[in-house]
Amino acid sequence: MGKLIDKTIDNSYANELKKQCPSSDMASVTVNIDPETSMVFDNQYYKNLVVHKGLFQSDSVLLNDDSTRKFVEDFANDQELFFESWDQSFMKLTSVGVKTGDEGEIRRICGATNA
Repeated sequence: MGKLIDKTIDNSYANELKKQCPSSDMASVTVNIDPETSMVFDNQYYKNLVVHKGLFQSDSVLLNDDSTRKFVEDFANDQELFFESWDQSFMKLTSVGVKTGDEGEIRRICGATNA
């Protein structure tokens, strides 16, 4: 089993993740970022963070950082607030133009530029 970098993660959740991940660094495993309601759009991700069940170290930083902790707690406690904030953010995102031609590209593989 592999080692987990995030020392703030819930022990039982960490053990569950270790069981799902092979010891080989070469293996690829898909793990749900939200193990509770992975097929539902809701605020469970934030509830998970509050109980230290964030999948990535960057997730736990959201709870541990003074500038973002209140957002995590508010979204965890108020699903409607999360929906409203997500709606506003998504609308803002749709106003950003897609770069095409010489300005950018739509990548076939996210981690690599198109050849």
